[in-house]
Amino acid sequence: MDIKSKLVRALSQATCDKTELNRTVLKFKKRFEEAGSAIGEKKSGKKKK
Repeated sequence: MDIKSKLVRALSQATCDKTELNRTVLKFKKRFEEAGSAIGEKKSGKKKK
């Protein structure tokens, strides 16, 4: 598991009972996915050749 997934999972587990923080985690997750697609990563986390 890569660091992005670990970070999102840890934040999500730590904030699951706090709705505003949970929304923040989801925003970060979306931003990580957008950044990954911008630099050429696939959904599986592997870089394109």
